[in-house]
Amino acid sequence: MTRAEWVSILAQGRRDVLAGLVARLVEAGRAETIRPASPGLLLATIEESAAGSRFHAGEVLVTTCEVRLDGVLGSAVILGFDEEKARDCAVLDAVLQTGGPEQDRLMQALREEQAAIAAAQRAEHELVEATRVRFDTMDPQRL
Repeated sequence: MTRAEWVSILAQGRRDVLAGLVARLVEAGRAETIRPASPGLLLATIEESAAGSRFHAGEVLVTTCEVRLDGVLGSAVILGFDEEKARDCAVLDAVLQTGGPEQDRLMQALREEQAAIAAAQRAEHELVEATRVRFDTMDPQRL
């Protein structure tokens, strides 16, 4: 699993699952906070569907955090305001980069969380599809 993949899983992961993983890590206590969890804003860039051009739709609230563990910088950017989740994500990012003894257990937990995220996304997609109206199959309106 690449760093980009695990960062994505951490950012989308459930807060209680991530907190449970960090609670079991011995290394978490050694993590030095470089930039404490704090709110910020990111530009939301959207691609317009017809022409494919990009534009900035507005700003999105995020929480960022950076920690250092054994000389490795772990960072996190998550949607919304959740200081604890941002710190947990940064600690897990640092631990995964160091490749310590917990690496295999963490990777397995992240694969399970990835499956849970995919299931939730499928369920949401099914709900949206159930409300889709197909105008091309409707009979013409008669007066």
